[in-house]
Amino acid sequence: MSYPKIILLRHGQTEWNLDGRYQGQKDSPLTDKGKKQAKNNALKVKESIENFDKIKIFSSPLGRAKSTAFIICDELNIDRDKIIFEKRISEFDFGIFEGELKSFCQTTYAKEYNAREADKWSYQIENGESYELVTKRLKLWFDEVKDEEVIIVIAHEMINRALRGFYLNLEQSEILKLRQPNDVVLVLEESGEREII
Repeated sequence: MSYPKIILLRHGQTEWNLDGRYQGQKDSPLTDKGKKQAKNNALKVKESIENFDKIKIFSSPLGRAKSTAFIICDELNIDRDKIIFEKRISEFDFGIFEGELKSFCQTTYAKEYNAREADKWSYQIENGESYELVTKRLKLWFDEVKDEEVIIVIAHEMINRALRGFYLNLEQSEILKLRQPNDVVLVLEESGEREII
């Protein structure tokens, strides 16, 4: 199956990234470093694409991704109105963990935390999601865009992990090991991926 070329970005660093808090569907603002990362990532995107006229830009509607998308468009002289805010690429819903420090969840929600660690793919956090559920909603969106030539996606580490997983046809154990720092821009193309340096 032929998939579109995807320029895949993660939002810039946030205050909760620094704190070690679960963000999920909740939000915290970009740090100054996060804003600089977004600007630098825009330059990487510019090196990879010559003409933005026919390229669709999708962003999670969550504040940190939205702010990143605006910075990227401003840096590339692209009208912000071109951004398509897509709810289905919002971050993994961490349910009862959201807004909490990871260390707090390890003790206060020890049972849930350990159950999730034992089966990260299928375990559904209370009031939240599992990777299995995230992948299902992500695939519903992807089925609608799979015939595009090139798309830019600005989302979140866990969403990007799931997207890379089915794009690259990886096993669940391989998907869960994937990482994407805030300052890394990936290109998914022809069932492979590479980083834009």
